[in-house]
Amino acid sequence: MFVNGVRKTAVALLGTALVAGLGLAGAGSAAASSGGGCGGTDYERACVSAGNGQVTAQAYSNFGNGNCNEEVILWDYTTGGRALDTTFPCHSGEYTYSYTLTNPSGGHDYKAEVRFYWPGGSGYDYQLSPDLFY
Repeated sequence: MFVNGVRKTAVALLGTALVAGLGLAGAGSAAASSGGGCGGTDYERACVSAGNGQVTAQAYSNFGNGNCNEEVILWDYTTGGRALDTTFPCHSGEYTYSYTLTNPSGGHDYKAEVRFYWPGGSGYDYQLSPDLFY
């Protein structure tokens, strides 16, 4: 009877250790990213965030008219390249656009940038998010 009690205790402790180990593995993947957030002004902003195994670049604008083109870029600073890039016409009023990278690379440094190109070739305004280490 004592042997059965010891065996039951050992099985219970092993089960608890396995559950705890799985919990730690899950916590490791959930805590894999750090940093991120938004940078910019009240009318031009670039944000980067991570969640659900994805990295998302988000652009926000609030213009009186939509007389420009907007480019949203998700930079991978680790490789020095663009992970995502899209351009579209600006919108009047408040507008938010999200662009999601579904297969980010672990150990990489991502940053979102939004560029606003003005008519007449006068250049562009840009905003950068803080770095997100995934």
